[in-house]
Amino acid sequence: MLEFGTIIEITLVTDDLAGAERILGQIEERLHRYRSWWHAWEDSDLTRFNDDLRLRQRIPIPDSLAVLLELSKRYYDASGGLFNPAIGELIAAYGFHGETRNQAIIDELRASLPGMSDLLIENGHAQSRHPRLRLDLGGIAKGYAIGLIGDFLKRNGFGNFIVSAGGDLLVAGNRLGRPWRIGIQDPYAPGVIASLELTGDQSLFTSGNYQRRYLQGGQLVHHIIDPRDGLPSQGQSAATVLASDPVLADVAATVLMIDGSHNSVQLALSLGIEEYLIVTDSRDLLVTPAFAERLTIEPNWNLKIIK
Repeated sequence: MLEFGTIIEITLVTDDLAGAERILGQIEERLHRYRSWWHAWEDSDLTRFNDDLRLRQRIPIPDSLAVLLELSKRYYDASGGLFNPAIGELIAAYGFHGETRNQAIIDELRASLPGMSDLLIENGHAQSRHPRLRLDLGGIAKGYAIGLIGDFLKRNGFGNFIVSAGGDLLVAGNRLGRPWRIGIQDPYAPGVIASLELTGDQSLFTSGNYQRRYLQGGQLVHHIIDPRDGLPSQGQSAATVLASDPVLADVAATVLMIDGSHNSVQLALSLGIEEYLIVTDSRDLLVTPAFAERLTIEPNWNLKIIK
């Protein structure tokens, strides 16, 4: 299944093949529905909401967006503004919404970027205090969708599975009595930098500069934008987070990808995460002690434990 700009793969451990086929068909329908709600530039509930915010002073919030908007505002505050879905117009101006790069708009927006604090929510309605506020929920919708799919599988009697969206994972149960064996992608070359075994309900998400990117004037431009200066983040090539909540894992990986090599300890405290790994631009691996205990690190990586 292809949704959220990536391949969605679901692995089930079951002897009910007919039930598995039925549930996978229903999941595909749900994923299509989520796309129609949250896509950042195709016609969706989100794009129509963005358009209405610009045209009208106060608009009702669709049910399909209500929870994601509340979560986005919560994590915006918890991250000190680093998690900022309000800069969708800037991401589009860089060319990551299928549009041509527009340097004039980039320069204009960098001078006055909107934040989630500019989106006012009250009694099921919203209004914007910034004329260029445009929501892009790409840093949270995947985690939210994977969590919904995991809950749906459990309600239908499936307790052992992996839901994978481009390598971001929700793991439940085990694989025929054995742990699930997971690899963490190398951001510089094919292969993995580390592997680990997981059982139970856990989510592993990675944010990196190696997927949606291009070169501009010899400089790497990628889609993880630092909302403090409006430029692609620097200092980190990838960040991986392990957490029980897929939404938290998704958001935290993005936040650490923005400022993890400089301020990971404070950000982790604010977000409530304990297990993460950051690959710096200098190819060091910064790992928390709890996460390091789980990992088998590939040779030739310089490991540094975060104190």
